[in-house]
Amino acid sequence: MRTRRANPGSRSMTRARHPLAAAMVLVLAAGGVHAEESWKTSGDVRFGYVASETRARSGAESDADSLRARLRLRLRGDLGGGWHVSGRVAARLDSDQDDEAFWMRTYAPGPAGLEDGQATIDEAYLEYRPAQSPWSFRVGRFQAAWGLDDVMKKSLDQNDSPNFDVTWTDGAWLQWRASDDWTTHLVLRHNDRRGPTGTLRRPLAFDDGDSHVGVLAVAESKTAIGPLVQRVLTLNWLPSALHPDGVADPRTQDYLAVTAKATAQWPLGAGGTKLRLGGELGYAPDTPRREAVNSGTGSADGLSWQASLNFMDLLPDHDLGIVYGRVADGWLISSDFRPNDELLEARWVWQPSKEWQFDARYRQREEIDLPATAVRPRRDNDLYVRATWKF
Repeated sequence: MRTRRANPGSRSMTRARHPLAAAMVLVLAAGGVHAEESWKTSGDVRFGYVASETRARSGAESDADSLRARLRLRLRGDLGGGWHVSGRVAARLDSDQDDEAFWMRTYAPGPAGLEDGQATIDEAYLEYRPAQSPWSFRVGRFQAAWGLDDVMKKSLDQNDSPNFDVTWTDGAWLQWRASDDWTTHLVLRHNDRRGPTGTLRRPLAFDDGDSHVGVLAVAESKTAIGPLVQRVLTLNWLPSALHPDGVADPRTQDYLAVTAKATAQWPLGAGGTKLRLGGELGYAPDTPRREAVNSGTGSADGLSWQASLNFMDLLPDHDLGIVYGRVADGWLISSDFRPNDELLEARWVWQPSKEWQFDARYRQREEIDLPATAVRPRRDNDLYVRATWKF
């Protein structure tokens, strides 16, 4: 039987507490009445089997498996004059879930976003995108992700809603195409004092008044230069959000993290197969004490990286990827990697049509740094087989 953590806040229907999101829902409804021809629906359904085995630091072993699904339905419309609006409802379901609830607050119930059995509005934004203009502006609740352009599409930083997760970003997003090759992004993210809406891990906390707005700046290019097919630089700044001695200590400092990502591709023979290599390096100069993250003594490390080896179109419409990563105990901002983990993953993807995609993954994770009292590092092995239908 699967062991689950109780979440008292998920037991009952929750009243919406986000005025902007509520207003966006009203705009969507009004637009549907007055301009039905300019509105479009879309969405996706993802379902599959997940299983895991865990060996704790004490040596105790446990396992779990379940059937899981994620459902998302979007309504998007053109209001005219360069104005656009979008709203989406998302739900995460599991065969072992305890209850069902609708979650609508300015923070997420956990680091992975929704808990099993919960639904929310994960998109509700207004966008101004003038015709033939190099810039656009979006405000509200939206999805933002900058992963490696490989089979796994993992990221050391911003990557909303990977796998079966449902996360989101509340704030404002300015996008500017500086040239034919480069696009820059500036995201101002609201973080509620009770917690963020995405994966920002403790001892990051947002009870300080100066910590409620974080900044993400991104420069990206997908213009091919020789074998290079992707280049991305990111900077994450979370002012007064890091509690270096733990969240119980009121002292805070800024948390800054920078990453550099790139992918390169080469043809392999005449059959259409391509070799794609991906890499990402991240560094956080100011990190918590290891006592605050239960990984030993002294200052936590801030250097993290991942590297991937991918065979694209190994068979027609079939891709195979392998990724290895080492993530420091002081790296606290990734949806795809836990802090203080060494990761090895293999994934196969088959996309027979635009509507359907099938994935299979096997992953191993093991802790890197340990306190003196730990008997052995925690180790996790997990797998999934899933299908995604887009409509």
